[in-house]
Amino acid sequence: MRRRAAALAGLCLLAASLQAPGPSLAAGEDIGEILVVSQGAATLTRLPADGSPRLLALARAPAGIAVDAAGRVAAVSHPELGQVSLIDLGEDTVSDGLDIGGQPFGIAFTEEGRLLVTDWSRDLLVRLDPATGEAEELAVGTAPSAVVVDAARGIAYTVDRESDRVSRVDLAGFSVTGTAGVGRAPFAAALSADGAWLHVANVQSGDVSIVDTASMTEVARVAIGGMPYGVAVDPATGLVLVTDQEGGRLVMVDPQARRVRGEVRVGDYPEAVAVTGDGRAHVANWFSDTVATVDLATLKVESTEVAAGPRMLAVLRGAAGRAATNGWTATDKGRGNGQ
Repeated sequence: MRRRAAALAGLCLLAASLQAPGPSLAAGEDIGEILVVSQGAATLTRLPADGSPRLLALARAPAGIAVDAAGRVAAVSHPELGQVSLIDLGEDTVSDGLDIGGQPFGIAFTEEGRLLVTDWSRDLLVRLDPATGEAEELAVGTAPSAVVVDAARGIAYTVDRESDRVSRVDLAGFSVTGTAGVGRAPFAAALSADGAWLHVANVQSGDVSIVDTASMTEVARVAIGGMPYGVAVDPATGLVLVTDQEGGRLVMVDPQARRVRGEVRVGDYPEAVAVTGDGRAHVANWFSDTVATVDLATLKVESTEVAAGPRMLAVLRGAAGRAATNGWTATDKGRGNGQ
């Protein structure tokens, strides 16, 4: 583990408002708006449950997005710039870029309000204290594309794409405490509600790995076909929802029976997926320039046009403003064909 000082670059004004990350939205919780990061247009689109969308300009080629628990601050990674920017969601203002170095991809908040950022080119997980600007660096697997946080257990998991594995990180000691081999070219992951299982989308092997997080053992793989890319868990049913880039589908997987339960066409090259407590899933369709909203009971799909190249998203809860993401927040720069 290495420590270094990071340039604050406008971060201090927002640091006081950073909070711990919120959980996945439970059934029945109010949905305020969807935040959509469009890589091509370099914009954040705010899609409210009621009212008109709002667009906010971002720096070049935005990638991952994470939101603090209070719903006041969003963090966005920019791999081409080696930076992370912070957005004040109350004022719709963007901070100057915080220099991370390398190619920051996946991003998440810890329970204490720190940022975890995967660095694709340097094979690192970076933990940043926004109050002081101090950063710690931990070596993980090759080309980490995503990070998932289990706040209750003080654990994070990185998805190490070119190592074909996931790594478990103890956040107290900031050390790797286990790894598990998965399918070829894993890219995204999502935890079960109890944190016992990690579900990993494997782009090149066309399947989803189910990993026992206690033993860090892959216990099953469920064939999806195509190119599985994004993954989320429905808190109401426990179903695992997986986007298939190649087939333009959202696929529902029963993790208990370890089989596909259903699928629905959502758009061209779907990537990120998030589930909300009103029984709907939201999918960013990269090539369709839309966000598809899927009623998980009826599989009815409604599409909303957004700025060019939507790839990542997050969901805010209305009244309290707490946030939920789909467990991964990254884009596979230059590898949209799953290679």
